[in-house]
Amino acid sequence: MSDKQSNYKASAGWLFVIMGVVVLFTCGFLTALVGIDYEPHEIIALSLDLSNPVEMFKQHPEPLWHLMTLGVYKLTHLRIEICAGIVSGLLVDAVYLIGYAAVRKKMPALHGAVIAVFCTVLNMAAAIYVPWFNKEPYLGQSSPNVWHNPTTIAVKPFALLIFLMVAAEIIRCKESDFEEGISALKGILISILLIFSCLAKPSFVQIFYPAIFTLMVIWLFVYRGKNLKMALQLLLVCVPSLIVMILQFVAAFMSGSGEGGGITFAPLQVAGLRTNSIAISMLLVTAFPLLMLILTIIRKKMGWSEIFAWILFLWGTTWRLLLAETGERAAHGNFSWGYVLGLYMIWFVSVRSYLELYFNDEMTGTKRGVGFYIASVVLALHFLSGLYYLFYLIVLGHGM
Repeated sequence: MSDKQSNYKASAGWLFVIMGVVVLFTCGFLTALVGIDYEPHEIIALSLDLSNPVEMFKQHPEPLWHLMTLGVYKLTHLRIEICAGIVSGLLVDAVYLIGYAAVRKKMPALHGAVIAVFCTVLNMAAAIYVPWFNKEPYLGQSSPNVWHNPTTIAVKPFALLIFLMVAAEIIRCKESDFEEGISALKGILISILLIFSCLAKPSFVQIFYPAIFTLMVIWLFVYRGKNLKMALQLLLVCVPSLIVMILQFVAAFMSGSGEGGGITFAPLQVAGLRTNSIAISMLLVTAFPLLMLILTIIRKKMGWSEIFAWILFLWGTTWRLLLAETGERAAHGNFSWGYVLGLYMIWFVSVRSYLELYFNDEMTGTKRGVGFYIASVVLALHFLSGLYYLFYLIVLGHGM
């Protein structure tokens, strides 16, 4: 390839990245103006008392989005809803750029424009819309991309970054036959990111802790205990954020605020409130990841990072199906937020696998086969449903 062609290829790649940034920022900004959860969170942002951080944490134990929004409000003096849209738009872009960089690193030969397009699709996809089953695009089905809840938008970039860093570290340790442990610098950084994820919303650590524990137990058997030292290092990495989460639990359920009475075991109770079939609703939102799971297993391309993502999803599913809050928040479905993040992780690895199997230069000359065409059609249905969901929110003005 000549220098001129190389420069053209790079320029085209960056052009598509910029287009993705603009499109997703616009989606995050506009949905913030209609999202049903925004007004209460904007009120919280304006009410934060920065002079008394301890009391502020007791009253609002997941304040990160609110602090960012308040900061933009004080810097720009714009209306609070505009500031909220700016913050959420930037956070949506952060997820997109983290995902783009991760795929680019894994597949450096793949054209940047291709990666940018599919990362945009990833961050706009939704449950397949079947109007005679799910009249509302989101309720009942959930989505890998939630637009109406600012704290979920805030935790998402931290969740993806933590997932990518942890997966890379444990795989690196495994490839050294566990002679190398978790890098001290990476361990400290992951620990800090876990704290920030808690302060954004503790939903990610609720699935991360049991998922990494599950994976390490599996590895104890698979690798005959060689990973024990690494597992203990990961435990230490989790301790600071675990302390933060415990404090959040105390503030949320033991502060006497009256909003929530506690946690109860309620199998299928909340998950079934908005759907006639939990199984069909879950299939509509996981059709593409499930198909890619089958295809990667058939092609023997299933790696530990993909397995880790599915374990995160399974723990999110467990909490969603089995647990509920009592009191005023009983029907809010707050144990579904971990499920949402688990959904995004399996969506991310599925889109990455799709690109690796069917678009990476290593596959040049290889017959794509029927699996590629089925996966492409299913992905297109998810994307078109995501476009309709955004139309439903932004143009039709629905709040969820």
